[in-house]
Amino acid sequence: MFKPQQLAMLVSMGWAGLVLADDLPQFQGDEVVVTASRVPAAIATLPANVTVVSAAQIANSPATTVQDVLSQLAGVHVFNSTGAASAAAVDLRGFGMTGISNTLILVDGVRQNNNDLSAPNLSAVALSNIERIEVVRGIGSVAYGSGATGGVINIITKSGVREGVSGSISMTSGSYDLRQLDADLHAGSSAGVSVDAYAHTMKTDNYRQNNQERDDNGGLTLTYQHDGGNIKLFANTSSQGLHLPGSLTADPANGKNPLATSPTASSSPHDFMETSSSTTGASFSQDVGPGTLYGDVSHRSKNTYSDYVSYGDTDARQLSENNASLRYKLPFAQHSVTVGTDWLNSTANVQNSSSYSTTQRHQGWFADSLFKPWEGGALTLGARQQDVNDVINQPGSSIPALDATLHSWLLGLKQDLSATWSVYGHWGQSFRLANADEATYTGGAVLLPQQSHDAEVGVEWKTAQASVKAALFRSDLNNEIAYNSFANNGSGANANLAPTRHQGLELEGRWHVTPQWELNANLSWTEATFRAGSG
Repeated sequence: MFKPQQLAMLVSMGWAGLVLADDLPQFQGDEVVVTASRVPAAIATLPANVTVVSAAQIANSPATTVQDVLSQLAGVHVFNSTGAASAAAVDLRGFGMTGISNTLILVDGVRQNNNDLSAPNLSAVALSNIERIEVVRGIGSVAYGSGATGGVINIITKSGVREGVSGSISMTSGSYDLRQLDADLHAGSSAGVSVDAYAHTMKTDNYRQNNQERDDNGGLTLTYQHDGGNIKLFANTSSQGLHLPGSLTADPANGKNPLATSPTASSSPHDFMETSSSTTGASFSQDVGPGTLYGDVSHRSKNTYSDYVSYGDTDARQLSENNASLRYKLPFAQHSVTVGTDWLNSTANVQNSSSYSTTQRHQGWFADSLFKPWEGGALTLGARQQDVNDVINQPGSSIPALDATLHSWLLGLKQDLSATWSVYGHWGQSFRLANADEATYTGGAVLLPQQSHDAEVGVEWKTAQASVKAALFRSDLNNEIAYNSFANNGSGANANLAPTRHQGLELEGRWHVTPQWELNANLSWTEATFRAGSG
C-alpha cells in the first residue's frame, strides 16, 4: 500500500561463486533473445537491461526452482507467503503485491499470467528442461500488450533438431521430507525431426504444519526443421496440491508471540488447494520472400479448487485462454521492420462467496523497427494499438463492460562507444488492465486502465572475462491499480491510485575468476512514491 510520500524502498545484494566440473562455456558471436520484439533480436541492439541465464548456469547454481534462479538477478523480487514453490510471485522493478500483474511471464512465448490474482505457477517448469531464461526489463508492451510495464520474463525450454539420443535423470532429497525426481529425454534424426520430453515430481512437508506440497508435471515437444523454417508442436500438463497453514497473529505486548513459541503451528489445519493445468499449441517460422513469417497458437486451461475450512468457504475456478499471433520480419540492408497482430480470448468462472464469470477479447496490432543509421548505433521505434472488450457478470451487481482502445509505444537507442563500452536509453508508454479479481472488488467504482510513461538509461562494460552494467529507470503511472485499504469507506477495495512514480537503480557484475569459477554480484534499489494526491 502506498504511503503519502514513500511507498517502498528495497536494497538487495546477491553474489555466488560457481564451481564447474568443466570450463565455463564461452559464447561466440551475438547472443540472441526473442522476448523483446517477439522475433529473434540480438541483445547488442536492445535499448534495455537484458539478462540471459543459460542452461549451464542453471545447472551449476544451487537453485532448485525457477523462482530461485530469478531471485538471484538484479531487479527481480520473489514473494512467497506460503513457502510453496508453486505459489511464489515474481515482481520486476518493485511493484510489490501487484508485481504479478506488471511482469509478463512467458514459457516458450506463451503467456502464463492469469486473469485473477494468482501467480503463474513456475514450479511446473522443470529446471532440467530449460534451455535459457530471458529477462528483459522495462520494455515489452509494444510486442505483448498489457502487463509488461516491469518487463518480460521468457522461459525457453529445450527443443531442437540435433541428431542422436540423450537424456538425464536426477533425484533430490532434503529437509522437511523433500523428495524430487526430474528426467528429460531428447531424440533427433537426420531428417530434421526431434522429440523432447520431460517429467518432474516433487513432494515435501515444508516448514510449517499443514503445509505439505505436491507437484507433478510433464511435457512433450515435437519439432520439424525444414528448408527455410520449422514447425513445433507442444503439450504440457501439471498438477499441484498444497495444504494452507494460515497466518499467525502476534501480540508480544500481551504475551502472545507464536513466532517465538510455535513458529511451525497452523491456524488452519484443514485448509488446502488443488490445481491442474494444461497447455497445447503449435508455432512455426517460414521464410517468405525477403523476410520471415512467424506464427503461434495455443490453448491454456487451469482448474483450481480451494477449501478454506477455517472460515467456511470454498473457491472453485475454471480458467480457459486461447492465444494466437502472426508476425512478419523484413530485413533490409542493416535494418529491419516487424509487423504483427495477436488475439486473446479467455473465460473465467469463479464459484465462491462472491461468484462471477468473465470473458476477455483482445486484438492488437503492432510494428517494431530497428535501424542502424551510423556505426555502432541501433535505433528502435515501435508502436501498438490494442482493442479490448472485457465483460464481468456477477450476481447482484452491475459492472460495466470495458470497451477501450489502448496504445503503447517505444523509442530507444543503443550506442557502442568502443569494443567494450556501450550506453542505451529508451522512452515509452505501457498499460495494464485490471484482472477479474480486482475488477469485482471495487466498492462499486469502475477501474480504469493503468497507463505508464517509462524512461531508462544504462551503461555496460563487457569483455570475454568480465562485465559490469548499470541501469537507472523511472515509470510515471496514472491510474495505477492496487488495493487501497482506505477505499470503500474504510472497508478496503481495489482502486485507481493518484499519480505515482516507480524508480530505481540496478547494478550487475560478472567475473570469470578462472575457467572453472565465476563470480556474480548485483545490487537493486527501488522506490515508489505519489506524484500528487494521497492515493
